[in-house]
Amino acid sequence: MEAKLRSILKRIHWSLVLRAAVFALAWLWLPFWVFFLLSFYLYLIPFFRPGKLAIPFSALLLLTFIQPPGALVALVFGAMFYAILLIKDLLLIDRRSAHELITLALSFLLLRDFYMKFNEGIGGPALFYSFLTAVVLGLLMLSYMGSSHEDDAAIAWPMERTAIWLSFLFLWQILIAGLFLPLDFIYQSVVVFLVVVLLIDLVPEHIFGGLSKTKTLMAASVIFALFVIVLGSARWGL
Repeated sequence: MEAKLRSILKRIHWSLVLRAAVFALAWLWLPFWVFFLLSFYLYLIPFFRPGKLAIPFSALLLLTFIQPPGALVALVFGAMFYAILLIKDLLLIDRRSAHELITLALSFLLLRDFYMKFNEGIGGPALFYSFLTAVVLGLLMLSYMGSSHEDDAAIAWPMERTAIWLSFLFLWQILIAGLFLPLDFIYQSVVVFLVVVLLIDLVPEHIFGGLSKTKTLMAASVIFALFVIVLGSARWGL
């Protein structure tokens, strides 16, 4: 048991844990402009592959700007920053799965914040911010695809660009459609998030030639089952 514990402790990158803790505490206690400058220092130093995780890092900063400070949220943001540093510094073996999890987590939090603010109905501000949210989600998907398929990225770039544009337009429409659902903002977020999960799971596989009918059917079946569960458990405000 002691040997196992030592092995686990050796695998923890304590310098990154410290940087993530400073990131979280700075967001919680310092003025935002100080935190903003400090966060760039924590991300960029040492200067290594800064562009690879620039989009997830920027999305995380956007969330820190939107979200009011709180201890639990600070813990979540610190954990996400730690994961971003691990991926950026090549300290994880399965970086693709970790990047996918970060993309999904950021996507859900962005959707949650959007629907929490605009779940009362549709209007000019809702349309504008749904557009911006769809842009960020599309960029997150682009970052994930570029990072997880680096060897094939140059070959697939034209198709990747087209797929991202189509995904962005589809996401924007789904975000707007979610505003019409007479549901609590959490259920609105979950419903749209399931669509995002399906896109993140299938679009990269389609672009890089790894998509099969079996995988498509399985993914669609699982998402449909989750749709039924979520919509069946929701309280409809009709």
